[in-house]
Amino acid sequence: MKRLLMSLALALPMLQLLATLPIENVLLSTRVDERSLVVQLANLQKEKTVLTLESLDSRETFHEEVIHDHNGYSARLNLNEMPKGRYVLRVKQGNGSLRQVLVIDQHSILCSKVAAD
Repeated sequence: MKRLLMSLALALPMLQLLATLPIENVLLSTRVDERSLVVQLANLQKEKTVLTLESLDSRETFHEEVIHDHNGYSARLNLNEMPKGRYVLRVKQGNGSLRQVLVIDQHSILCSKVAAD
């Protein structure tokens, strides 16, 4: 019993550290797969997270999803019918926000590196 309590005491700070990941660690990956964008998120603290895909000028939103109570999440956004142009994928959580620019043309989809807003 004493060992169990000691192990728990040592593990608790590690679990707390994992549960407070900075926004940079929320967006695990994005990849293009057959004209779809596959997005994987981590959310160990199960905090409200908003995933949006909008035009670069923010005039039109093509996808918006609010995620609650998930410690991990995956989404597949179909880009097949998207007009050619530049778009921004945003992930917002708490006071932090990440963005990735997508360039879509008839033959390819290009993704920038992920950056904090």
